[in-house]
Amino acid sequence: MDAEKIDLFSNIQPIEPSQWLLETLHKAKMFPLTNEKVKSEWIISSILGEVAEAYFDKVTLFSGEELLVDNTRDLSGECDFFFILAPRKPYLESPIISLTEAKDEDMDYGIAQCAAQLYGAKLFNEAEGKSFPFLYGCATDGVEWQFLRFENDVFYIDTKVYTDLREILGVWHYVIRTFLD
Repeated sequence: MDAEKIDLFSNIQPIEPSQWLLETLHKAKMFPLTNEKVKSEWIISSILGEVAEAYFDKVTLFSGEELLVDNTRDLSGECDFFFILAPRKPYLESPIISLTEAKDEDMDYGIAQCAAQLYGAKLFNEAEGKSFPFLYGCATDGVEWQFLRFENDVFYIDTKVYTDLREILGVWHYVIRTFLD
């Protein structure tokens, strides 16, 4: 499969974070943010949770679920976070519309892992008869967020790495709304 770097979100509208999110992220600074797990628990899940709350009647956010697609091709494994297009489901089902891979430091590895998971999500959706022409993914260390889109067997990696919370929220709202329109 091919990969290209492009500007995915040139006209993104920044979204103001809630007071709850600002306070939660401030409290996160009290902890030593030294590994992937603590960053996922305090930063990434809080940001994605805020996005999920805005669309609670349309999407469900999952964390740490195993996506079983094809063990023979190494397309099964745990996903850090992903959204499905279904309201408040207690179990994983298709369609998966986007996912996030938390990484401690190596963002290039995070992008590669996210790409593999996007391919697995595409196959998972197709097996359930609920495929989309594209899916979105993201790799993040909790500070830097880099997005990609998987479309027609090509991974389009955003040229911009997002660090501004308002822009990160804006991109996530754009991604979710893309599947709702």
